[in-house]
Parts: sequence; structure tokens; C-alpha cells
Amino acid sequence: MEGRLWAARLCTLLLASFPLGCASGGTKARASQPAAPPPAPVVQKLDPAPGVIAQAEAHLKAGLTAADEGEMDAARNAFDRAIETLASFPGGAYADPRVAEVYRRALDTVQVREVELAAAATEDEPAPAEPAAIDAVAALPVSDAPASAESFAQAMAAVEAETHDLPVELNDAVLSCIDLYQGRLRDWFQEALSRGQQYLPGIRRVFAEEGIPQDLAYLALVESAFKTTAYSRAKAKGVFQFISATGKRYGLTVDWWVDERSDPDKATRAAARYLKDLYALFGDWNLAMAGYNAGEGKVLRGMSRYRKSDYWELRKTRALRPETKNYVPLIHAAIVIAKAPERYGFVAAPDTRPEWESVTVAGAYDLRVVAECAGQPVETLRELNPELRRLATPADRSYELRVPPGSGGMLHGCLAELPADKKIAYRKHVVRRGQTLASIARANGVSAQAIAEANLMATQRRLRPGTELVIPVPAGKSRVVAASRAATRGTTKDRDHVRYRIQPGDTLSSIAEEHGTTIQKLKDWNGLTGTRISAGSVLRIYSDTAK
Repeated sequence: MEGRLWAARLCTLLLASFPLGCASGGTKARASQPAAPPPAPVVQKLDPAPGVIAQAEAHLKAGLTAADEGEMDAARNAFDRAIETLASFPGGAYADPRVAEVYRRALDTVQVREVELAAAATEDEPAPAEPAAIDAVAALPVSDAPASAESFAQAMAAVEAETHDLPVELNDAVLSCIDLYQGRLRDWFQEALSRGQQYLPGIRRVFAEEGIPQDLAYLALVESAFKTTAYSRAKAKGVFQFISATGKRYGLTVDWWVDERSDPDKATRAAARYLKDLYALFGDWNLAMAGYNAGEGKVLRGMSRYRKSDYWELRKTRALRPETKNYVPLIHAAIVIAKAPERYGFVAAPDTRPEWESVTVAGAYDLRVVAECAGQPVETLRELNPELRRLATPADRSYELRVPPGSGGMLHGCLAELPADKKIAYRKHVVRRGQTLASIARANGVSAQAIAEANLMATQRRLRPGTELVIPVPAGKSRVVAASRAATRGTTKDRDHVRYRIQPGDTLSSIAEEHGTTIQKLKDWNGLTGTRISAGSVLRIYSDTAK
């Protein structure tokens, strides 16, 4: 007995010290087993989200800083890089909830700052513009009171008689909007519907190619009444009313020379892709339309706060602004009437888009000269090219100019043989504090009227600092002129130059912009190692700045 107890104790001690086995009744150890292979190393996948988020937030912060300092171009570029960084995340910005949250926050921030930046510049929209229909939406008296049985029956008959690829709601709000179109908005709706006939075939075609309901084409009726020049209080522009940031996000060029938000064809493609992304996010076309109007972040926050996943239920809460509450019912109502206008006493007067051919124009040409070469009124060229923001083609690229059929060959030959006195060079000028149109004209050796015409503005218009202007300079004339009374002309080694006395508030950037040169050239010419300058000092600026 004691021997067995002793053996058991020994076995226990051995087990505690060595990986050996013992029989329950003896002291014999089990044969040793071959050592197990070491476990395979665990390969940890790198998490890309934190890096993408940090990079995007750095761009966003840089944009906010630039915006606070009034650097509009730098701010917009930084905002674009922030959005592009998040959108390029593997699988898309919404593939990871952490990235999605930053993406929504960035979109909201950029949209707010984009409006502020646009509002700060008096000449943000130099081309003639018309009020956007969307600005009146919030004030419309859309009612949720029970509609009459007759209104419902008429609408139901109209819907049942037509084919729709977007489910149409016939609730009281939609019926109220149908009454508005038949009543106080009757003339407006008739004009908008007729104007839309020239754009609707193209919009439907693009929407079908992008795989979204073609009936969403009537979103443009509510947004802009199909006006390419529509410009809203929120600085949204064109048939589909893009703000600059969203337009750029979907491939539209918005810069000093052109604004493709006003190109109905390019804007239609961008709108289709934006709506497709919104539907992928919400899984519901009504919420997608609400997101198009209010921004996806606003709608998502409302859905989360009020725990609603249906637009019509969300509409009953305080999550949405009056404009967005009216917006979706107005689109449904527009679809009902536009698909069966005769039932409501409307006549969709045919309105076809003018035909055109394209001519490649390299560099800046005054549209009045181009019109003379093409034998066409300048108004015709502007109607065919609504994306042009200046009375000229872009100076920094080749541009596909639309002209009436049959005039392309004549235009091409005329421009090739254009006499020197008809050629105009353009350069960019950013208005500084205290400058007027007259003082800028004197500094550049041109007339105030010429600058006003080139920028589609009135000569008496007061200019704010930061306003961007195009300066027409006759070909052959030096791009560098005496920029102010503080500048005097001299020569050094046969090189024409001006001596510019630095004024309070000047920076190297503003001086370079004023004289059509670069910061680096100013530094090289004057032996500067940094960018700090002092009022009263004199800079040399040479006339061969274009070289």
C-alpha cells in the first residue's frame, strides 16, 4: 500500500517537472514522443484604414487652414485630395465603417466650406446666371392634408396608363405637389417641361447606360427647370445643380476658364453616377433623392437619430429641412404629370437642341473674334458652349469648341491666318486689397472696359480681395508692365525690367501674380532665399518672364 502511494507521489512529481507519463499503478514512464513541429507563424494583415484616415484628415486640416487664410485655390485642392484619398480606399469609402464615418464628415465639411469660399468671391460666377428653381422649393406650401378622391383617382389613372421604372408614390404630399403644378406653378411647369424636351432624350439614354431609373430625369426639372445657367444661393450650378466639390468628385472640371457643371451632357453623366452611388448607400431611391438634395451625411444622421429607414417616415421628423421634405414629393409629382401631360392640360412643346460640330482651338481666343471667323453671332457660340466662364477659350489647354454645322472649316482656316492685331493673350489676376478695375487696367496697360468685357462683368462692379480676373493683353505686348505708381522702368544688360517697391500687404505670391511671373523667378532675380519681404524694399522684375 505504502509502496503504491509512494510511486503515485513520485509520478506526480515527475509529471510536474517533465513531460513524461506514468501508469496509474507503477513508476514506469511512457516512451517519449517526437517533438511537435513549431506552429506556423501568424501573418497579420496590415489594416489600411488608419493610414488612409490620417492622410485624409491631414488634407482636410490643410484645406481648412487655407480657407481661413483666404487661399481659395489651395483650399479647394486640399479638399479634393481629402475626398479622393477616402474614395480610393479598397472597396470604396463605405467598405469600412471607420473610413465611411470620416468620409461623411469630410463631405459635410467640404460642402459647407465650398459655399463659404464661393460666397466670399464676388466674381465666383462671372457668366450670366439665372436663379435656380431649387431655391424656391423650401417656400412652397406642400401640404400633408388629405387630398380629394378626385385628385387621387386622376393621378392613379395617369400612373396606370404609363410605364414607370421608378415606383411612384401617390400620397397626400405628392398629390399636393400635383395641385401646385396645376395651379400657382402652372406657367413655370409648362415652360420647364417644354425646355426639357431638348435634354430629356439624352438624359434618359445616359441614365439607362448607367443602370438607374430613367424617370429620375425629372429630378432636373425640380432642380433647375432644365436651365444650364441656373445658379443657386448655395452656389450650385447647371441642369443638375452640382456644387463645385461634388461636381469635381464626379469628374467635372471646375476651374478659372470652364465650369462643366453647365455642360448638360457631362453633368448628366456625373449626376447618374452620383445617384447610383447614393442608391448603393441607401438601397432606396427616395432616400437617394433626399441625399442628392441634402447630402448623404445629413440623411444618414437623421436616419440614425430617429431610427427611420423609410423616406416618408423620416419626412415626418425634424431630421430634414423643408426643402428636402418638399423635394422628393415634387419629383414624384413631376413624373406623374410629365409622363401624361395631356391628362393635366399641359402641352410638351417640342424643343430640340441645336446641332453642332467641334473644332479644336489651342490657346485663348476672344469669342468675339472666333464668332467673326465662324460667321456666327457670339451669342450662338456662348449658347453652344455654356461651360465657358470667360469670353474666351482657355489659355492653358486645347478646347473642343462647339460651332454650328458647316462653320468649322472656315473657323479653323481663319484662326490660322489671324492678323496680329486680332490676337489676344490672357493672363490671370487675383484682386488685392484696395485695387479697383481702373487701377488694375492702368497697371496692365489695357482699358477697364476690356477687362470688364472679358470677365462678363459691369465696369462699376466693386471688387473684393481674392476675386479672380482674366486680363486681355494684346499679342506682342510685354506681359510685364509697370504694376503701380511704385514701379519704375530700367534696363540691365539689355534686359527690360521694372523696379517694384513693395507695398504694405504685398506677398511674393501676389507680386508674381500681378506681373505674370513665378515666385521662384522673383527669388532668383533678387537673390532671395525665403519668401519674407518687407514693405519699402525694391524688387527687380524682368520682362522675359514667359521664358
